[in-house]
Amino acid sequence: MDRKVRSALTILGIMIGGAIIMALVASSSGLSAGVNSQVSKIGASTLIVRPASAGFVQGGQSQYTLSSQDTEILQHIPDVSLVVPYYSKNVQISLGGQVQSGTLWGIEPKMLPVLYKGLSLMAGSYPAATDPTAAVIGNGVAYPVNSDSQLIFVNQAISMNVGSTAKGLTFLVKGIFAQYGSVLFTNIDNNVYISFQAAQIILKTPYYSGFFVMVDSPDNVASVQAAIQSQYAANVNIINAGSIVSSVTAITTQMTVFLGAIGAVSLFVAAVGIANTMFVSVMERTREIGVLKAIGYKGSQIMSMFLSEAVLTGIIGGILGTILGYGLAFMLGGDIPLSSFGRGFRGPGGGAAAPGASAPPVFTPELIIFCLAFPILVSVAAGLYPAWRASKMNPITALKYE
Repeated sequence: MDRKVRSALTILGIMIGGAIIMALVASSSGLSAGVNSQVSKIGASTLIVRPASAGFVQGGQSQYTLSSQDTEILQHIPDVSLVVPYYSKNVQISLGGQVQSGTLWGIEPKMLPVLYKGLSLMAGSYPAATDPTAAVIGNGVAYPVNSDSQLIFVNQAISMNVGSTAKGLTFLVKGIFAQYGSVLFTNIDNNVYISFQAAQIILKTPYYSGFFVMVDSPDNVASVQAAIQSQYAANVNIINAGSIVSSVTAITTQMTVFLGAIGAVSLFVAAVGIANTMFVSVMERTREIGVLKAIGYKGSQIMSMFLSEAVLTGIIGGILGTILGYGLAFMLGGDIPLSSFGRGFRGPGGGAAAPGASAPPVFTPELIIFCLAFPILVSVAAGLYPAWRASKMNPITALKYE
């Protein structure tokens, strides 16, 4: 009975160590893949330039402003291929008695598929640039998460309040985007898009929320960013998709190494447990070893017998640890919002990071094989010396052992 308890505790240690390694590596890989997926939608050669608030400008009294003059300045920077200004305001969208938070964008709607790769209309068409009453809505506006059916259709009116004010706006829905998801921590599906001219008329301000700056090549992004920073100093914030990927990769790498070491320590402790269990087993079965040797068992056969027990312990612990790590990775990965790694950058609209975007874990064949094989190797290494001692035991001495 004592041997069974010791073996069960040893298997538990192996299982926990393997599960931790599996969950952490799969979750961090999923996070990196999720960020790379977001960046691929907007492309590594796109910069987002936004005005810095007074808190970012030393001695500033108000938010720095960007206008049409800045369009000219940005267009004349070498290697810049396209400059797209935009307006952005947080809104409360009324949906049949329900209220949903979203963002109102003033931008030329036909430019959106250029900025966001793969974005397409599910229904309807793009409104005319000169039409101040028309809008294109994201898929999440038409299909709210708390509704089982489509609430907004093409040629239907949609109402919203801008920001925290009571100012109400009504637009005629001309088109609905297909489901797209988050890009650089802003959720395209929760946005309402009107033309740039319409936003100028409605918002009554010459100052833009920001610019999309497209560079002719990813190799020139750093030089263009440096040129913009040199021109505006601390008056603007620049979102660089490549920098976000580098930052997230650095964070996940450090997190995986640090917490993965905890899993390795757990496996080391389990290895000590295996060695202890094997030593105790050899002592308890000394007379049995003597009998086996007396009837003709060779040392290699005795050693194989004890090593097989260590291998079996590693196999059981590895399989259970892989299964547990698989489930744990989904629990952990499903609860890590991609937005939590973008709060320092904020979204292009300047609002809070997009909710609901999480990073599912990524399981590779190499990871699964490692999580199955590594515990077995640890078990064999831990059981090797006790098994060797058993194989070298003198049969006469063993038979006399009490």
